[in-house]
Amino acid sequence: MQVTSSNTAIQMTSTESSQRPPRPDGPPPPKGGVPPRLDTAVSTLSEEEQQSTTDMLVSLTDEQQEELKSVLDELKPMTQGLSDEDLGSVFYEALSSIYNDDETQTVSSSSAVNVDVYA
Repeated sequence: MQVTSSNTAIQMTSTESSQRPPRPDGPPPPKGGVPPRLDTAVSTLSEEEQQSTTDMLVSLTDEQQEELKSVLDELKPMTQGLSDEDLGSVFYEALSSIYNDDETQTVSSSSAVNVDVYA
């Protein structure tokens, strides 16, 4: 910081902007889109898996999206050096697991309600 007495001007230099991590290029993916830097890996999946990935991503709840992000953050150190094909498979399995676990819980709770109604 530099203060000059002649005109009482204060000049400050900030290193804050140089310490921030770089932002990814372009806008964030649309809601339900493939996370940044995984689009190449997802493109290695079969057409059916790619369509399934898109369908699952679009229908995830906010809670499921947070869970997916958490899982991907945990897996990130273990995926260093994997090929795009392997990375795509890992992402697809993680997404399927989160999506299907929620679907199973929904079906189970619906079945329990039906059992109570007919009992």
